[in-house]
Amino acid sequence: MYKRILSALFISIGLFAWPAYAAAYTAYTTGNVNIRTGPGTGYARIATLAGGLRLDVLTCQGSWCRVGYQGMSGWISANYLDRSVATRPPPAVIIQPQIVVRPPYYRPPYYRPPPPPPPYYRPRPNCRIAPGYPCP
Repeated sequence: MYKRILSALFISIGLFAWPAYAAAYTAYTTGNVNIRTGPGTGYARIATLAGGLRLDVLTCQGSWCRVGYQGMSGWISANYLDRSVATRPPPAVIIQPQIVVRPPYYRPPYYRPPPPPPPYYRPRPNCRIAPGYPCP
């Protein structure tokens, strides 16, 4: 009993989901384009998409199409969509700048010669103090 109910449920879901899936197709943006919350320029802008991006077109109304891109959905003017792959411009190539980290400027330490040794104490020859005491 439950198997029949579940199979009928899955079949009905498949029949209702198939037309919506069949209506979707892939298109590419022809230039930088705003994605909006509704079909018109009076609606708020969600984001700006670059040219050459692959989008899933869900439905179209007049000159506006509802699209999905990386989990985001919104409306784009159909004038900026192209279904053919050959005419779309290649995606932009972003080259990361090369970062070179150099060590700080190295200057060898300044060479200082060792200090001269203290002068040897020599008694003055003219010193007249009692024997055994040094001369000042």
